[in-house]
Amino acid sequence: MKFGICCGMDGIQEAQDAGFDYIEPPVRSIGPAVEDSEIAELIEKMDMLPIRPEAFNCFIPGKMKITGPESDLQSLMNYVETVLPRASAMGAQRVVFGSGGARACPESFPHQKAIEQIEEFLSAINPIAASNDILIAIEPLCSKDCNIINLVKEAHAIAKKLALSNTGSLADLYHMGQDQEPYENLIEADTLQHVHIANPVTRKCPLPDDGADYPGFFKALRSNGYSTRMSLECEWDDLTQQAPECLDFLRSVWEASS
Repeated sequence: MKFGICCGMDGIQEAQDAGFDYIEPPVRSIGPAVEDSEIAELIEKMDMLPIRPEAFNCFIPGKMKITGPESDLQSLMNYVETVLPRASAMGAQRVVFGSGGARACPESFPHQKAIEQIEEFLSAINPIAASNDILIAIEPLCSKDCNIINLVKEAHAIAKKLALSNTGSLADLYHMGQDQEPYENLIEADTLQHVHIANPVTRKCPLPDDGADYPGFFKALRSNGYSTRMSLECEWDDLTQQAPECLDFLRSVWEASS
C-alpha cells in the first residue's frame, strides 16, 4: 500500500521529507487558468523529485454545474480535455470525482434526473480518461457535505451500472464515518479504485488511540482485495511532527491486517 497526502503542488518537498509516497493535489493547480509554460515547469520539477502527484482531487469547480438546468456538458468536456492530459503528464493515475459543488442536486430538481446527468457526464469523459491512462474515482461525500452520492454503495452502484473502462469508486473513511456506513459495503465494492483516510469523527490525522477502528477499515480493504493507494485527506496540527508517527502507525496497522 502506498500512502500519500492531499496537498498543493507547493507541498511536494515537505511531503517527500515527511515520508509520503506521493501527493494528491487539487485539479485547479493544473486548470485552464494555468499557462502551458507553468505546466511545463511543474513537469520538470516532478522529474527531479522521487515522488509525484499520482492522484488529483477537486476535479470540477463548483461554478461548473454537472446537475440541474445550468448543466453544460460541452463546457465540462472542454475543461476535462484540458486538465486530464496535464494530470497524466505529471504522473497521475487517478482523478477523484468528489466535486460536491458541481454535482449537488439543485433544490426542487428531480434527484433521479441529477443522477442521470452525472452518469451522462461520466460516460462522456470516459474516452478522455482512457486516452490519458487515468481512472476517474467516484467519491461518496457525506450527506452534510453533499446531497447526492453519499455512500460507497451508491458510488459503486453507479460505477457498476455504467461499466466504463476508466471509471471506478472511492472509499473515504471520514465520509463513511459521518454517515455511519458499514464496512460490509466496502468489502462488496469491487469497483473500488482509490481510498482516502482521516479520523472518521474529527477528520484529524490518524494516530494510535484516537478512538477510530482503523484495523477494521484495513481488514475490509484487504477483504475487498484493494491494496494500491491511500491518501491522507485530513487536518494536521503540525505536519512535520505528526506525519512520521502517523505513517508508521498506518503502515504497521496495514501489515497487521493481512
